[in-house]
Amino acid sequence: MNLNDYFEPVSLEKQEGFPVTGNALFGRNIRVHTASNPIDEISDYQLAIIGVPEDRHTHNTGSAGSPDLIRQKLYDLYRVNDKLKIIDLGNLKQTATPEDAYYGIRDVMTDLLNNQVTAIIIGGTQDITRGMFMAYEQRTPMVNLVNIDSRIDLEEGSQAGASWILPVINSPKLFRFTCLGQQQYLTNPVHTELLERKGFDVVRLGSLRSNLMMSEPFLRDAHVVSFDLAAIKQSEAPGTRFSSPNGLLSEEACQLSRYSGLSDLVSCFGVFEVSGEHDRNGQTAHLAAQAIWYFIEGYSLRKREKPAQNQSDFKVFMVNHQDMEHALVFYKSLVTGRWWMEIPEMKTGGQVLVSCSQEEYQQACNHEIPEMWWKAFQRIN
Repeated sequence: MNLNDYFEPVSLEKQEGFPVTGNALFGRNIRVHTASNPIDEISDYQLAIIGVPEDRHTHNTGSAGSPDLIRQKLYDLYRVNDKLKIIDLGNLKQTATPEDAYYGIRDVMTDLLNNQVTAIIIGGTQDITRGMFMAYEQRTPMVNLVNIDSRIDLEEGSQAGASWILPVINSPKLFRFTCLGQQQYLTNPVHTELLERKGFDVVRLGSLRSNLMMSEPFLRDAHVVSFDLAAIKQSEAPGTRFSSPNGLLSEEACQLSRYSGLSDLVSCFGVFEVSGEHDRNGQTAHLAAQAIWYFIEGYSLRKREKPAQNQSDFKVFMVNHQDMEHALVFYKSLVTGRWWMEIPEMKTGGQVLVSCSQEEYQQACNHEIPEMWWKAFQRIN
């Protein structure tokens, strides 16, 4: 496919005070699709930045203009390193309907995935995640998605921006779905119960902030990470229509983005819901740019690991349980210290590896079946 047919070239106004000799700036160390410099062979790149100026399906008007606001702040940061090959594809062309934008994103993402290129999506509104998921849905047997948000967008009968999760959780391809940073007073309890009944994970803001590291196994297993900037507290990120006085701190948002980048599996990371109409001094756009920067830094530090019993870089732990016919098997990387657990697939006799933490291993040693293990077992079988 010719990606030039899908994207408008990047066209940014030069800011006053922009360093003339800033050769180490991010924007001067990537390939940028411009009118005179069209997109070339996409497989030459590791990361692709995509702007999606879409806000027609929600009340968060103004967020369609955020891709260029965030892009401007991102270009003004310093590069992560000089070895990464990054291209900015520009902004997705305006479509007749928001649904057409989903299919456009699906087509673009499919091409990027086929060429092993990781996508960074700059929204626009979070319903764009639907199009991102569709690309994986048609090419991957099991898809894992992490949604960082203060709310659960499951309002049936409302605009797609408030209900985009519904077709995702009803997909037979979805294996692991996690909501991080959910604020209970902003969430219909029925929606929380629905996700938990399906075996998915809802991590409330208080639990997440008390132990941010608990998010790492969820993010490590994700293929798609969708970040609604309204999950960050209003004083830190005022530029969203649905902000809250409570939420993540900016440092925590950047750490979650870095965990996402460190994941071996994440090949699509999106930031959404920034609105210049509600922002102050570009604060939220700047934070979104820094979150993207941290994702890229994490990407540059990836350690590709796949546990196996015969590999010297992994230590295997087998824990017998009185209520189980077989041992619970855990793996620990001797290189990174990360943990995985083995989930048996009863129909085939095979196993599926699920990321976890040392806490799950300790629970097993205390003769408890970890909740994370049990949920994965139920989804597989």
